[in-house]
Amino acid sequence: MPVLFTKKPDSNTVLGVWQITEAVDELKSDLVLSDAEKLVLDSYRHENRKKQWLSYRVLINKMQDELLRVHYTDFGKPYLKNEVKSKHISITHSGEFSAVIINPAASVGIDIEKISKRIDRVSAKFLSEPEIEFLDKDNFLEHLTICWTAKEAMFKICGNDFYDFKKQMKLFPFKYSHAGSIQAELIGEHKSISLTVHFEKILDYYLAYATL
Repeated sequence: MPVLFTKKPDSNTVLGVWQITEAVDELKSDLVLSDAEKLVLDSYRHENRKKQWLSYRVLINKMQDELLRVHYTDFGKPYLKNEVKSKHISITHSGEFSAVIINPAASVGIDIEKISKRIDRVSAKFLSEPEIEFLDKDNFLEHLTICWTAKEAMFKICGNDFYDFKKQMKLFPFKYSHAGSIQAELIGEHKSISLTVHFEKILDYYLAYATL
């Protein structure tokens, strides 16, 4: 199954989600890879990782009318670029899904994560006590997964500028649901930034994204 859906969260932003069912060769047939990209692909040992890497590149091409390739900053943050322009981009993949968000002018962040008990085991490392307190006890794991994806999306917006998930990323209380938004804050050394993180459930995954 190729593109699960695309949408425009606002007039300048486009978001796409891909459900990966194709084989590696099928995904490769939709791309013209550079020599450098071929080396990166060959460096991955596992087929699933190769499919994830290929799928979001195919998705990027289907989301834009012109060819802009993925590049990375020294901190590993991706961006799109060709000879005449560049765009902000954020990329995520987990299990059978990959997702991309693109904006020509504003920083963006996106994350997708499967609902899993693994997140519960590390919750104390990325949530503060007030954040843990507002979690829905009847839907604890799902609510926790939303918080994780939200903070991952926040981190991807700012890259190396905001690192401490527990101390520098604040989620204000929000009710558990299958889709909604969260008021959040990135707390820096010299300034703080307020933003809204949107989320939605896709099968047994949660997707979160934000624009700054």
